[in-house]
Formats: sequence, structure tokens, C-alpha cells
Amino acid sequence: MKKYKLLTVLSLSLSFCIILSSYGQGGSGSATVENSTVLIAKGTTEMRFSQGTYFGPAADWTVDGTLELWSENIWIAPSAKFRGMGKIIIHNPGDSPYYTNTTSGATYIDGNNGEFINLFIEHRNNANVILLDHNDPGYGTSNPSGSSSAQLNIGSNLELAVNGANIILNGSNLAFNTAGTIENYDAQRMVVTSNSIDGHMIKEFGSAGRFTFPVGIEEQDYTPATVNTLTGGKLFVSVQEYSRSTAQMENRELGMNRSWHIYGANAMKADLTLTHNAETSGKEFKDQDAHIAQYASGLKWELLATEHRSTSVHSSFNASIVANMIESGVWITKVSKQLADFFIPNVFTPNGDGNNDVFEIKGLDHYDRVEVLIFNRWGNEVYRDNHYQNSWDGQGLNEGTYYYLVTTFKEGKEKVYKSWVLLKR
Repeated sequence: MKKYKLLTVLSLSLSFCIILSSYGQGGSGSATVENSTVLIAKGTTEMRFSQGTYFGPAADWTVDGTLELWSENIWIAPSAKFRGMGKIIIHNPGDSPYYTNTTSGATYIDGNNGEFINLFIEHRNNANVILLDHNDPGYGTSNPSGSSSAQLNIGSNLELAVNGANIILNGSNLAFNTAGTIENYDAQRMVVTSNSIDGHMIKEFGSAGRFTFPVGIEEQDYTPATVNTLTGGKLFVSVQEYSRSTAQMENRELGMNRSWHIYGANAMKADLTLTHNAETSGKEFKDQDAHIAQYASGLKWELLATEHRSTSVHSSFNASIVANMIESGVWITKVSKQLADFFIPNVFTPNGDGNNDVFEIKGLDHYDRVEVLIFNRWGNEVYRDNHYQNSWDGQGLNEGTYYYLVTTFKEGKEKVYKSWVLLKR
């Protein structure tokens, strides 16, 4: 195919001019392949108009000016390098000033979990950037799979510059290192999880720090999570409908149809601020009295100390972030305070220190009576109280896991809870 080169000088004033050089190939299936060392000098701009732009394994770009891309497909080899004091601008391919018949639509980027892009990126495509695993164009590189297959790694600032400039994870990760940031996000420009936890936003913290993950399950379904880590580490965040998650609660009407999936590469402590959409709240959810809740096991959730900031915005402090994406504590949601009226712990420590010395069930006074039966691992009954008053301290029993059968009685109605509790001195 024929290759075009256009050199234009725009004189903006007698003392200032910008040099623009553009390379492109026209027509469906056209491609621009870059696999060498390139310098874009300060005050200059290079443009790519082809349908596909491919940066090969030897691509080593220093951009002190501007690189503008109107390509539908962008493939970046894992070893390709980008650095400099300039920026990359991603446009809607249909807005190409050079090929006016180009179809408008998304930009599909395969970052291949490669080198972090140490350049300012200005996302100006109002029809989204979608992470997508493209085929290797012929370099024979070793490309990742799974959520890393199209992972895009940001080492500078990513600006969502126009409404509609969303990032669609599409099952892949969008990662930021300690220097990586994202700005100008809101309900019109955000990171879309597509109601899946296959892909996550990832942020690495060199030390304690604050970062907002502007995530939602679909465009304009804006449910950001702001995390203030108390230590360094790497954090993974996504969001999904509660009904799609593996963590369930007894009365979902007390909660909402959203669950954040949050975990770390290492266990850490963090303050959380979660924002949800009121239309996702259950019928019995009361915003003023809501708690941020972390999944424990079975139908049990641990209610975290929570501050109501404003409508649909709640914060919790010093939350424990688990270090495995499949551990129970990875799921975090919000529930109305009514759930706090009855809570059965899964651990107590009868060591005489005056703290957590008994198997304390919260909310006993809301029932006519509560019956508690405790069994050991062989199924033998070791404790019974037909009118429990938080008195079991495990006396005479060894440390270990025990199983409970708790029955609440109120106005002729019974409800049974079955699970386990760890006795640890």
C-alpha cells in the first residue's frame, strides 16, 4: 500500500510556530507499523490515521511533543517503551481530519501488560477506549493471557478529556504504578467493568496514599471507590451487581444491588469511601443508617464502623484488605443498619482480658428469646441455653472450631442460623 507523508508548517505568530508531521495509510485494513527508536521533539506533532497502529518489540519512543492517534486498533508489544515530557492524544477514528470517510467508533487497545507508558495520555475519544486482545501482527512476541492479555499500564497521567471518554475493561486490567494517576472522571467519563470481575483497576502505592477508582458496571452507572491506604502495596478494584457476586446475605432488601470487589497483592489497612446509585438500593435500605459491610462467610457480613458523608456516600476507616481475590473478605457492599440489630460473631477469645471474652450475639433484645446450641466437630452438643444472654465463655473446652445452631423467636415466628465459630484463647 502506498505510504503518505505530509509536512505542514503552521505559523501562529511571527515568533512562534508548530511543526506537524503526519504519517498514514488510507482505507479499510490499513496499518502503520512502528518498531524503531523515535524522537518527537518539543513543539512538534506526529499523527497516525491508519486503521491499525502497531508498536513492535523494538519500539522505543521519546515523546517531548505530541503523538496523535486516530486509529481504530492499537497494539503495543510487551517490550515497547514510551517516555518523555509530551503527550499522546487518542481520538475517535471517525474524527480523522485526513481520511474523512473513516467510521466513527471506539479505539481498541491491546497493552499486552507491557512496559508502563511514562507519558501523559489524553483520552479524547467520545466513543470509548476498549481493552481488547489483538493478534500479534507477526513479531512472534510472547503475549499474556487472561486479565493480563490486553492490560494497559499507565506510568503517568491519564486524562478522560471529554464526555464519553470511558475505559471499558472488557475482562482486562487497567494498571497504574506509583506515578500513575487518572483525572477528570465522573459519571460521563469513567472506567467500566461490564459487570465482571475478570478485569480490575490496579493501583500501586509506594507508601500510604489516596486514589479514586472511578468504576461502574456500565456507562453512567458511576460507583467510585476512594481508597486511602495506610501502608504501601498494590490494590485491585472492580464492581459488580450483588446478584452476580458469590457473596449473599439473608435479606438482600437491606442492602443494594452493588458489590465492590477489592483486594491487595498483600494484606493492608485502608480507609474506604464508597458511592452508590440510589436506584440500586433495596426496599429496606436506609441511607442515613447504612453501614459498609465486608463479607465474612455463609450469609454473614461484618459491619464496619461507618460515617455517612452525604446521600449515597459512606466512609469506613482502617478496613482490612485481604490478599487474595477469592477470599471471603474481598466482597464489600453497604447494608442498612437494621442488619446491625442482630449479628453472630465467627470468633471469640475467652482469655480473661475483658475483650471479646464471650460469644456475644448482638441484638438479643429485639427478640422474645434466642436459643443457642453449640456442637463440637464430632457433632456432640457441648452447650445449650434456651434463653441466651451472652453467657457462653467456652469454659472447659479446647481451642478450635465449634458449630452453632441459633434460633430466634419473635411473635410466634422462628428463624434458624447455622454456621461455625472459632474459640481462640
